[in-house]
Amino acid sequence: LSEAEWLKGTASERLAFAMTGGEIQVGQKLQAKFWDGVFYPAEVLVVSNSAKRTKAPIKVRYVGYPDEAWLSEAEIRLKKQKQKQKQARQSMTVDVSVLSPGVRLQAFAEGAWHSAEVVAVSAASKRSKAPVKVTYLGYTSASDEWLAADHLRCKLLKPAGEESSARVRKKIEVKKPDTHNRTYSYFRLPNQLQVIVGSEAECDVAGAALCVNVGMCHERKDLPGLAHFLEHMLFTGTKKYPKEGEYHEFMNQNGGMANAYTTCYFTNYMFQVKPEKLEEALDRFAGFFAEPLLSRDCTEREINAVDSEFQGGHTNPWWRYIGIMNMSANPDHPFHVAVGSNKMLRDEPKERGLDLYEEMKKLYESCYSANGMALVVFGQESADKMESIIRSKFGSVKNKKVKMPIGDGVSDKPPFLPSDWNRLLLQMPVKDFKELEFSWVLPWQDPFWRSKPTAYPSHIIGYEGAGSMISVLKQQGVISRCSTSNGAWLEGAFSLFKVCFELSDAGLQKIKEIGTHLFALIGMLQKCPVEKWIFDEMASLRKIQFKFSEDTQPFDLCPDMALSLLRRPPAEVLAGGELLYKYDPKAIASVMAKLTLDSVRVTHQAKSLADRCVDKDTSYDSPMVFLPLEEEWLSAWKAALNPGDGSAEAAVTAAGTLGITLPKPNPFIPEDLSLRALPADRPPLPVKLPATGQFATSVFFRQDDIFRQPKDQIVFIIYSPFVSKDVESSTKVELWCLAVSEALNEFTYDAEIAGVSYSLTMGSGSVNLVIAGFNDKLAVLLDAITEKMVSMVEVPENIFSIVADSYGDDLKNSAFHSPPYRQCGMRFNELVNRGTAPPAYKKFEVFQKLKREDLSGLASKLFESCHIEALVLGNASPEDAQGLAAALARGLKLQKPLTSLPERAEATLPAGSTLWSLDSTDEEDPNHAVFLRIQMRDSMEDENMLRLVDKILSAKFFDILRTQQQLGYIVQMGTSSSPNFLYLYAVVQTEFHPDYARSRIDHFLTEHFKYIEEELSQEELQTCVDGILSDLRMKPKNLHEEMARYQFFLSNRTYDFGRRQRSIEFLEAGVTLEALRAFTREKVQTAPRIYNQVKKVMQKSDKELPEGASIPEDGPDLRVWKTHAEVVETFAASAEWIPISSSV
Repeated sequence: LSEAEWLKGTASERLAFAMTGGEIQVGQKLQAKFWDGVFYPAEVLVVSNSAKRTKAPIKVRYVGYPDEAWLSEAEIRLKKQKQKQKQARQSMTVDVSVLSPGVRLQAFAEGAWHSAEVVAVSAASKRSKAPVKVTYLGYTSASDEWLAADHLRCKLLKPAGEESSARVRKKIEVKKPDTHNRTYSYFRLPNQLQVIVGSEAECDVAGAALCVNVGMCHERKDLPGLAHFLEHMLFTGTKKYPKEGEYHEFMNQNGGMANAYTTCYFTNYMFQVKPEKLEEALDRFAGFFAEPLLSRDCTEREINAVDSEFQGGHTNPWWRYIGIMNMSANPDHPFHVAVGSNKMLRDEPKERGLDLYEEMKKLYESCYSANGMALVVFGQESADKMESIIRSKFGSVKNKKVKMPIGDGVSDKPPFLPSDWNRLLLQMPVKDFKELEFSWVLPWQDPFWRSKPTAYPSHIIGYEGAGSMISVLKQQGVISRCSTSNGAWLEGAFSLFKVCFELSDAGLQKIKEIGTHLFALIGMLQKCPVEKWIFDEMASLRKIQFKFSEDTQPFDLCPDMALSLLRRPPAEVLAGGELLYKYDPKAIASVMAKLTLDSVRVTHQAKSLADRCVDKDTSYDSPMVFLPLEEEWLSAWKAALNPGDGSAEAAVTAAGTLGITLPKPNPFIPEDLSLRALPADRPPLPVKLPATGQFATSVFFRQDDIFRQPKDQIVFIIYSPFVSKDVESSTKVELWCLAVSEALNEFTYDAEIAGVSYSLTMGSGSVNLVIAGFNDKLAVLLDAITEKMVSMVEVPENIFSIVADSYGDDLKNSAFHSPPYRQCGMRFNELVNRGTAPPAYKKFEVFQKLKREDLSGLASKLFESCHIEALVLGNASPEDAQGLAAALARGLKLQKPLTSLPERAEATLPAGSTLWSLDSTDEEDPNHAVFLRIQMRDSMEDENMLRLVDKILSAKFFDILRTQQQLGYIVQMGTSSSPNFLYLYAVVQTEFHPDYARSRIDHFLTEHFKYIEEELSQEELQTCVDGILSDLRMKPKNLHEEMARYQFFLSNRTYDFGRRQRSIEFLEAGVTLEALRAFTREKVQTAPRIYNQVKKVMQKSDKELPEGASIPEDGPDLRVWKTHAEVVETFAASAEWIPISSSV
């Protein structure tokens, strides 16, 4: 047949030709359409000539799944057919040079026109017959192919010789929120590396990220952690910049930072730097991918660094969870998850005669290829200038023409065998943690980004409003929280659909009942048609939220966009993951149909399961066990999933009997999105408004003239003597805040998903109410909150049981299962603060004795005497701000104002050096910690001088103590401040003896204070000054960031909102070497210092000290404290206490 005859034929005639031509045979692999509209790999089971099978004569089974289907010819796609390639198709002479990568068009393939996008246009003679390579939208790159011009439809294409105005590369418009002031441009380098640049002339912080489509599942399965180890090795130097640690030091001193992460299928590298240094930073960054050193000398150190990360996961539920995922994975599928450890990367490979270093280089050389990379760069240069820079820096990255598999291309084997997945998993956690999770494995969902079929069931199952499953179970007191989620960064060959319940103590005995409610809801969703109005409401909300979504810093946004660029079309890197473009009820139904009993995994975690967890996981040796699902549960859940006659009516009735219904329309969808007119005089900082009442006398306000969104950020601080009266009062207030929030949850959940949220928490001698989001509905939300705060005289039993159970677990975990470095912080805060929140262990002691009745009438005691302070930012007027503060005071029915606030104070540390050493409160954590603080009185000038000391030393501290000496994963130097004090701090969490780690901190400070005194150059000093100035000049990217800058000064009651600008002016005036040296010598080195040291109690040997190392003896001047309560009490009686302002 000729091509024309082929196209004129009917579908059955074309199919008959294909069959007689031997193109469709039993056992053949092809692409077959599933009922969700997407083509998947499949295998032909039957080719029928029966008359009754004329419309669908081909029976296929989908690879990796049990599904089978009879299909028509239009529902299959053959792989490159030799016979079709031989058919002569006359090519018309068309000018394809007007096309460029990213252009959308129609491409003809296998008898039909399909939406596609240009990948490449070739002028090579060997490509003359098919010069345009396209990728089919919605399909993986495995379907990409080179096509002739007459297989393409595009308005740009014209016969050769005709004038065309489209010879310039067509720009791809990246859809973006209104808040993004950058101009985004997309292009592809000749080596096929994809790039998006964000140009903004007013850019005050530059950044970049490069994501490569290589991850843990691309490494050798018998070398777990190799991809993560490679990520670490890329930071150790390049041919042009070979000095180890120089990259981090450059970023740190130039107002920036750098990091990376490795997931199952991607590795992402990112940095942020002051704009003037972007080109120089890119020069260093590009070397990672063009000419890394990958020095063998760094191997041992970086293995230790990876091991330190691994050890940090011992008590982390997430890392234990993914370790068990490894145990469940199909050994014939590449999926596995591994951070890596000394055992995995050093000991076991040596025993097997493997050279880890060579294997790491092989992974880099074989997999890191330009055509599998995506780069995103933000800067102040023009798009053309940035493109020129990027072409010069990244053009030399090799295109090895490899494309790492993703999605269905990863394997034709399932990632988990049904018999391994469909089980009950019991786990005993380290922390007090009671959780029940139902999870299902789904086909990888990325190809469905336009319709997002999991969004609909996720929304309804995770809904918390009236009539929801979650609300019903909370009313029964068996759960405290519930959420739906996916597999996060584990996904790439599959996706997960998870429903996770946080259980109360009562819920531990109600697993069957909780599952019954879940499966009754799932059964209703499976049997009832998809409600289009719910989908439309979700789509509308997402559209509004995307349009007004907040911009973020390059360090966060660049890597997100780079990852998205490898997964979605360039125009959709920002919008594609958020918006719902397509209503596809069949795809939604397909997802819900997969939520079955024979494909579910049930995971139950609780301390009470200790006796049943008789096995150990293979990653962290944590107690666990796999068991068959209990027959009693399965019987009840089956009845809930298929009630009565199996009809939709029966399912709705059964769910309704349990109190479960579908959501009602959301009343909080914003209607008024208009912006307030801006006054001619617009203060750049918050100003204090005139008092309009006796309670809210300190209301600060700034109308947003930067982001111009219909949103507000509001902070109310309600000071009350009752909060800080004693530990019991503080504990009651904190628990009461949780009870009020829980009582409001049904009402406020709709507000939250509509972009209006709040938090009610206990502060320092206060109750803090924060409200944020679209200003259209904020007043309604505020009225509801205040009404509940006043009216809930008695806490209902079910609410108390929910919040008390969760609160008790949180207190217990904080007091007894915090990481060692955090324990150091908690002990320090307990020592030096008065009138603030008491420590968790004291609150836990009080909590254990509290009853529901103890919260009765608490609101009247709390609001008997109060003072309100507020900060309002956003789309509001001064009258709006005053009105909201007055509404709060009126709604809370405040009785009398305070004349002064409750006492709060901070202690001055004793002169000299103090070591306060205590045992760890976590018996299962293998780490020690040392936390040094050097204390100075606060002043703007000293704060900036201390910032300079930190800027000079912190990168060196990290390089020497973490990279070179390998003390641990958590190694950091920095500065912090409180209302009265400044601190230079250094922290190390380590498996070495804590006295050894402390000696290394001391040695570093001695050597580097000397370095400042004798070796620091004016050039390095100025670099650091410029770096701090870059940090300080950085504008907030959204209202939330702006609020964070002011909130510290609101809560410490200095209201010094202009301090940042004065700091800029101080540094711009210049800092001399002598001034810095005098400051370091006379203030920093003589300031009091304290070492909070936490020593592990776990029965595990410390790491052996490096060869030749020893623990030096402490000097006679070191003050040593070794008790807890006694030290706190004695110190409090003798310390000098500096008060925090309490005047009203």
